[in-house]
This record gives sequence, C-alpha cells and structure tokens, in this order.
Amino acid sequence: MTDRREHNRIDAEIHRTDTSNDPFAAAVRATRMPMIITDPYQPDNPIIFVNAAFSRLTGYSHDEIIGRNCRFLQGPETNRDDVAKIRDAIARRVTIEIDVRNHKKNGELFWNRVLISPVFDIDGNLTYFFASQFDVTIQREHLHTLSTALKDREHMLDALLRSSAEVRYRMSADWARMLQLSDGKFLADTTSETSEWVERYIPAETRQGLQAEIDRALHTQTTFHLEHQVYRADGSIGWMSSRAVPVLNDLGVVVEWYGAGSDITERKQAEAASLNRSISLEHQIADRTAELRLYGDIIQSSAAPICAFDNEYRLIAFNRAHSDEFYRIFGCRVQLGEVFPDLFPPDQAPIMRGFMARALEGEAYTVTEEFGDPNLIKPYWEVSYSPLRDEGGRIIGAFHYAKDISDRLRAEKELAQTQEALRQAQKMEAVGQLTGGLAHDFNNLLAGISGSLELMQTRMQQGRFKDVERYMAAAQGASKRAAALTHRLLAFSRRQTLDPKPTNVNRLVAGMQEMVQRTVGPAISIEVVGATGIWPTLVDPSQLENALLNLCINARDAMADGGRITVETANKWMDERSARQHDMPEGQYLALSVTDTGTGMPPEVIARVFEPFYTTKPIGEGTGLGLSMIYGFAQQSGGQVRIYSEVGQGTTVTIYLPRHHGEVEDEEASKTKAALPRSEQNETVLVVDDEPTVRMLITDILEDLGYTAIEAGDSAAGLKVLQSDVRIDLLVTDVGLPGGMNGRQMADAARIARPHLKVLFITGYAENALLGNGRLDPGMAVLTKPFAMNDMAARIRSIIESGKQQARWS
Repeated sequence: MTDRREHNRIDAEIHRTDTSNDPFAAAVRATRMPMIITDPYQPDNPIIFVNAAFSRLTGYSHDEIIGRNCRFLQGPETNRDDVAKIRDAIARRVTIEIDVRNHKKNGELFWNRVLISPVFDIDGNLTYFFASQFDVTIQREHLHTLSTALKDREHMLDALLRSSAEVRYRMSADWARMLQLSDGKFLADTTSETSEWVERYIPAETRQGLQAEIDRALHTQTTFHLEHQVYRADGSIGWMSSRAVPVLNDLGVVVEWYGAGSDITERKQAEAASLNRSISLEHQIADRTAELRLYGDIIQSSAAPICAFDNEYRLIAFNRAHSDEFYRIFGCRVQLGEVFPDLFPPDQAPIMRGFMARALEGEAYTVTEEFGDPNLIKPYWEVSYSPLRDEGGRIIGAFHYAKDISDRLRAEKELAQTQEALRQAQKMEAVGQLTGGLAHDFNNLLAGISGSLELMQTRMQQGRFKDVERYMAAAQGASKRAAALTHRLLAFSRRQTLDPKPTNVNRLVAGMQEMVQRTVGPAISIEVVGATGIWPTLVDPSQLENALLNLCINARDAMADGGRITVETANKWMDERSARQHDMPEGQYLALSVTDTGTGMPPEVIARVFEPFYTTKPIGEGTGLGLSMIYGFAQQSGGQVRIYSEVGQGTTVTIYLPRHHGEVEDEEASKTKAALPRSEQNETVLVVDDEPTVRMLITDILEDLGYTAIEAGDSAAGLKVLQSDVRIDLLVTDVGLPGGMNGRQMADAARIARPHLKVLFITGYAENALLGNGRLDPGMAVLTKPFAMNDMAARIRSIIESGKQQARWS
C-alpha cells in the first residue's frame, strides 16, 4: 500500500500541475497584488505559478518566470543577510515578511516587500510555498529622505545653540547640584558637578526669591522662570534672565533640568535710569483716564504684556512684562512715543496695525496670532484689545494685553498626536483580532473544500464513484458555512445586502416559536409575549429571524441545567434623554427582547460581546460572530442593540428597530404563489458578470428553463446590448462591474430606452448606496451570492412571470 506521505505528495503534485480548478489559485490569479507559488518538492524550489500582477511588477513574462528560483531577481545590491533569513525561513517552513532590494528585467532597482508562507494540506503536509510581493520603493525612499532631513535639522539646531550668546546649564532633579554650565560669556563656566553653585553665582539678597521659584517649579514640575542677580565672571553683580524646563523619563519622573540664561544687566540699568520718566508719564495717563490709574499697582505687576497707544498708534504706556517679552522675541526695547506697528517685521506690521485700528474704532475683542522674529520660532499670542475713552466717552486710544500660549498649543498638539497614536494602536489591535479569527475559520473551511475536491478527483480516477457523493456533500456544506461566515462579517460591518420589507414582528416571532423550541431542546421552556397593537418595522425578515435564532441559541448555552427563555415585543417611544442613553436618534421603535434565566455576564464581558470573534465559549463551540452580526444588522437597519445582564440573574438582549408608517402585506396572500411554467415564448435574458464561472452557471439555469441567454463580461458590453434592438425580457447583472460603470448605473442607463426592463442584481458585497439604500425601483430585485441554483431559477422565473402578469393587467 502506498505510504501516506507519498500519497499526499502525489495528490499535491496533481494539484500543482493543474491549478485551473483550484479556487485558491484562481483567487491568486485574479488578485491585483503580485503573487507566486513555488514547489518545495522540485529541485531548487522553482516557481510553478505566477499571476499577471507579478509580471507587471518585474517586467518578466510568464514563461520567463515559471521554473526559475526567486533569486533571479537578486543582484549585487541585494543584502545577503536578508537572503540568508529567507532561506532559513523556507528551511524551517515558517512564514517570513522582509524587504529585499531586487532588480526588474530592465535593470531598475526596487525595494520588494516579500511575504512568504508555507501552505499545508489537510494532513499537515507541506504542499507549496505562497509568496506575495509589494513594491515599497517610494516608502523606503521617503523614509531615507526624512532621515536625512532629520540629521540636517539636528546639525542646524546644534549650530544655532553654539551661536547663541546665552549661558546653558543642567541641574539635578532637586536643584541641589549643578551638573554643567557652559557657553556663557558673563558667567564662569564649569564642566564638573558642584553643590556650591548658589554661593558661587547668587548674591545673598537674591537667594530667597530664587529658592521660592525653585520650590514652585519643583512642586508643579513646570518651567522655572526668574530674573535675578548673579556674580559675573569679572566679580561684579549683574542681572540674568533664567529659564529652565524639567526633563522627564518614560514614567513621567523628573530626572534633571535643562536651562538657559541671558545677561540683562544693561536693560536693568536702563530701566533704573528711565524710572523717573515712567513715573511722570504714569501720572499723566492717570489724569486722562480712570482705567490707566490702575497702571501702577495692577498693570505693572501683571505677568501679561500690556501696552496702551493713542489714535496715531503711538505707545503711551507699557508694563515691564511687555518690554521684556518684546525684547525676548525681537531683540530690541520699545520706547514711549514710537509708532508700535512700525516696530514689527514687514510681514507682521500690517496685521498689527489692523488689530489696533479695530480697537481704535471702538471694538473690544480677542485674537490669536503668531508674532516674532521670522528667523526664529514665532510664539503664538492670545491678545485682547479694548478702546480707551475719556470722561465724555470719546475714544482717545486703546490698549491690549497678551498671553503667550505657545506652550499650551504645543501641549494640545502633542496630546492630540498621542490620542491619535492610541486610536491607531487600538484599531490595529481590533484588525489583528478580526483577521486572525477570519483566517482561522476560512482556512478550516478551505481545507474541507479543497480536501473534498481532491478526494473526489482521486475516487473518480479510481472508478470509485460511490464515495463521490459523500465528498460532494462535504464540500457543499463547507461552502455554505463559508457563505454564512461572510454574511455575518458583512452584517457586523453593516455592509450586507438587505432586502427590507414591512414586517409584523409578532407574526414573525409566532412563526418561529416551534423551530426555536426544537432548537433549544425540551429542558428549556419558551414563552412569547407579544404586545397588542404592535407597530410594523421595515426590516429584512430573514435576517431578523436569523438574529432571533442566534439570541435564543446564546440563551440556551447560558442555561446548561435548563431554564426559561422569554421572547417579548413592545412599542417604545425614545425621548431625547432615553435616546441619548441608548445612543440612538429620538423616535418610535419596535423592541424585540430575548431574556434568559442563565448565568449572566460580568461588566468586562458585556463591554466586549459585540467584538468580532470574541467568545466565552470553549474552543470549537462558538465563532464569536453571533452578537457582532446582530449588532451590525441592527445598525444597518437604522436601529440599535442593548444588553442588560447580571451574574447569576440572567441576560436580556433587546433589538430596537425604527417604526414603519405603512401597511404590512397579508401573510396568506404572500404565501400564495402561482406555478411558474417553462418559457415557451423565446424570452431572452441578458447576463452581465465579470466572472465567467458565474455566467456559465446562470446560462445553464436559463437554458434549463427554456430561455435564451446572452452573456456580457463588463458594463460597457452589457450596455451596448441593452441599447440595441435585441429583445431583452430580464437583465441579470452583478453590482460590481468593470467597464466604467457599476451594475446599478448600467441598469439605470438601460431604462432610459427600456423603461419597463426587469432587473435582478446579484452581488456578493454591495454598498447600500449602489442599490438605493435597500429601496430598489419597481421591477428590480436583488439576490446575494453565493446562492442555491434552485433559488436563482425560481427568482428568474418569478420576475419574468410577474412582468407578464403586469403587462396583461395594464
């Protein structure tokens, strides 16, 4: 008997040499991402499959690639360490993602991001290696450019610091030791630590104020800022404006302080010399306006820069903070009588003059603007303007006070960047959880499908046709479960194609009661409480049935020893407060609730139950998509889902759906369907789909029903047929089509010349906007892929026959 491993290898060889029926290879062939497949069982692991996207990326044709090892893209610039890592991953049969420097056929160098992954069969044996490629040359070059710019900026900053006349220093976290003092021209430098820096640099009369500012900075961990006396390098006493900021570690703890100081001795001497002139001017201003009488005891002591000016824009007063800040950002001192806007750089002077003019016209307001030396970093200022009036109410000038808000804006920007980084990290975590769960479930289903198809092929070659039906049933079952998984994911993301109808939920629940009872078993009792006068809702009935069944199954699983499930309907009016609590718009809603007497859930579980692939059930007993599907379905239907649960007290899940102001179709009338005969009048159906397999299947269905079928592979070809004189009784079209327009746009264009054209949309995924947000025009219907062939046949016959009846009645 053939060894099991050899048997699997032979099967894999068959699969490798004929990938035309391999759904995985077909998917790889159709994708736009460059991909290849290699055979590890042949010498040198050659390429046995390549898609068109890979040929476009490298410039090599299909025949130039097949049979070669991937190293033919490498060259002298390819990092040999990267190549060694790839070989190691292939030898160990593990996945690797890496950027490699490769060559195209024309010799062009490019960065290739390669993802190589081994693919195993159902028995865990290696079948082939799958590799996807992605050209990341632009990203890599962009990163290189950013790195170069960063280095240039660091060099510029270093040169700027070295050219500064300020003294720079470093202090220990508690200010007890000076770690370094350098680059000063008016203080004696020191490169060694010293704990006697106060005695060395600070006069006795200044030390108390200095210590107070240090204590404040240590307590608040904010910027140290003080003008104080110092011993200069020549032994004289001068003045220094000192500013230091705390340096924090990753835990937010201050590890040391960085500071800078400038010599302000000359300014202080000039201020002392002009003190008498300032006092005299203050008295004159106090006589002219009551506001300026406060200048001496309030304005002058304010930390905010304040100045006053007359109707000719000339300065008539300013406080010390204004003088200091103007000197700090422009390097010069303002003087009384100067035209204030003319002191600003040419690009800023008109802006300042405009602000002052508004105040002189009587307007009081606040603006935010940046002012400063254009060659340096310009601070952002929040400036408030007010007019000055005499006793008769006449405007004699105006004043402003300003606040440097650069640090605040910088902190707000950093906070926003941090919050955005956190949101991105949370998003990537959610994406990782979603893709991991999706890959797990789909790989299981694909293993069942591909394994069944391979065994069917083997049994047919062996002439053992009795086993074929069993494998066929297994493949069909796995395909249906894959379709159900896709629908649940689309429901979670609110992207599934819905077919909403006015629905009586009491009637729907009553119709499902027997099936729910059989599903949950005899140990659990089902109680249905339907409200009288229940409002209808516009919803997809089959999806609502699926949601109700999922909730009842979850309730059953929470009651291992039996219990009671109560299904209840009610009319709910959501006022503003209730709507805000439930995170939904105000209005009238139909509420469908499922309550169990089970184990209940703690708050941390409730917070995650709507996450995809999150489940508290043992491995293999739950996909974690049930509640996420219900959540997405409710949101897409315009409603909401809410959970109330207590540990040991059970759980209530309520689906809220908007009230529909309209009639509900009579149930008995909807169940009555006339027999649908075969076509005997040469009706013609146009089938438009870019997937040849789908067109083939639908064409076979039409031929079985006696219809004539016309095929088109894109919207342009389909519209050409629709705009001709050919008889078309029904258009069957995919929603997503190549050719310049989608299926809905093609159908709308065709209805200009054929206003009564019947249309059946078939779609695996379609945005609601393409289908009119679930509200199709008369004569249009939708069927979701994948579909049963019998369902497709019945829908085609039903649409065409309904068109005949409408024509007879009109």
